[in-house]
Amino acid sequence: MVRKNRTHVAIGGDTPTPAGLRPKYLSKQEFGRRLYNLMLAKGWHQSELARQSGLPRDRISTYIRGVAMPTPANVQALAKTLNIEPEALLPNHVESAIDEDAPSFEMKSSTAAPGKAWLRVNRLVSFTTATKIAELLEQDGV
Repeated sequence: MVRKNRTHVAIGGDTPTPAGLRPKYLSKQEFGRRLYNLMLAKGWHQSELARQSGLPRDRISTYIRGVAMPTPANVQALAKTLNIEPEALLPNHVESAIDEDAPSFEMKSSTAAPGKAWLRVNRLVSFTTATKIAELLEQDGV
């Protein structure tokens, strides 16, 4: 069995994305109300939405009660069932998750290649800064 030895380094000084540039997102309760209203517009109950979407009825219930948010696959299934675009059902779900959950800078040392590291950057920067980063990566032989 391969041992996964990862070292995570989050660099301090992270600044949150400015509110005007942050993706809009729905709270669990707002999503639940939206899903409930779309379901009622079809004349369905939770059990019918569950049957039509292929999702368990208790999962539909947790969404409508505002207890949980759907996975991207479940957003797709619900949107298809309701005959709407996934973005109309849950705007910017993926971007919001990234913006809230992922550190804006992460570095992991590579166990397979000593002296090398994996780098992940999730931060809004100027185009000039992005170009400089790309140039540095090119110079590093990436």
